[in-house]
Amino acid sequence: MNNKWDVIYIGNEYSTDNRTSSHHIAKRLAAQHNLLYVEAAGLRLPRFSLSDLKKIWSRLNKAFKAKPKTMVSDFTVLSLFLLPFPSSWWISRVNKKRAIAQIKRKAEALEFSERPIVWCTVPTLAEVIEQLCPQAIIYYCVDDFSALPGVNQERVIGLDKQLSKQADLIFTPSMPLFERKRKEYEQVLLSPHGVDVAHFSQANLPGPIPPELAQIQGPVVGFFGLIEYWIDIELVCFVARQLPDVTCVLIGRVTVDLRQFDIPENVRFIGQRSYEQLPDFARRFDVAIIPYVLNQQVFNSNPLKLREYLATGKPVVSVSCPEIDKYQDVVSIAQDYQEFANLVAMAIANDDQQASNKRQRVVAKDTWESRYNKVCQHVEAILKNKKTMEQ
Repeated sequence: MNNKWDVIYIGNEYSTDNRTSSHHIAKRLAAQHNLLYVEAAGLRLPRFSLSDLKKIWSRLNKAFKAKPKTMVSDFTVLSLFLLPFPSSWWISRVNKKRAIAQIKRKAEALEFSERPIVWCTVPTLAEVIEQLCPQAIIYYCVDDFSALPGVNQERVIGLDKQLSKQADLIFTPSMPLFERKRKEYEQVLLSPHGVDVAHFSQANLPGPIPPELAQIQGPVVGFFGLIEYWIDIELVCFVARQLPDVTCVLIGRVTVDLRQFDIPENVRFIGQRSYEQLPDFARRFDVAIIPYVLNQQVFNSNPLKLREYLATGKPVVSVSCPEIDKYQDVVSIAQDYQEFANLVAMAIANDDQQASNKRQRVVAKDTWESRYNKVCQHVEAILKNKKTMEQ
């Protein structure tokens, strides 16, 4: 990659502490190329919840500042505020015009070329990206977006198909999603998630324990990530009741109503913490868990936290899904609630340093740098091929 690319990168909210592959790829792209990160609004309608109201306020605050917020020194973040209820034709039309005008204006201010690369990790703006005159369209399809909670499934399927047809390359992180896309499109490549090995391996080294966990007596069963409808809270509560000497700690922003659950005293929700703090919290974990609800979204997913957990060296207990099952040599996989609790108890009792080292070795080469380099090699090949065809 000798020449710098001008990349308009359309993703989810960059400032969230729930780091996704969208963030990791953008960060590395910006280190080598010119990047404008466009925060596209969520695909689902907002709910009348405190969590969603805070997000709306945050987006309004960023969108209507005189200058877009620069998250890091390497690139600028443009936060779009799109009106809700996009199924309305006139709101959809207003949103399209606003989005294109704002993106073009900012790209021009950054002195981007007239034909940038448009790199999408969400299909939100599929209907308008061709108006950006892209040199190439890259679709980094990280999820089954139509299976997300609260979305207009028909509309999201339409946006995903439109973007997939336009894309010069489609990357998918999981085999089920790859197989499904490959049936319809030729330009599909499998690109599993990476992991920040150096960051999460700190959890296996001596260091500070956050005060929220320092006073806990006995084993800690830990989880970090967004606590949405796909997290099986009932499973966590079952484990806590089966193992009363254990404390289950869930770290992350909660978007579900916890009042609907009978939560034992040894289950603690401690809220969202920064990405930088996660290794310190994981240092206190005796076991890390992936308690997913088994649905269409989970089946098609490739959980980023799986590799992050393995990089900490901690024992991992998980439900079964295709991408997790590939790691059965280093992950304890349960088929039901009772087996899950039993495996947690066994992991606490039987873990040793040799097993910890093995888990870390499994993901040692799966760094984001290696994933990023492979992705960019494919993009570079597409750009060269298009240039040759245009000559």
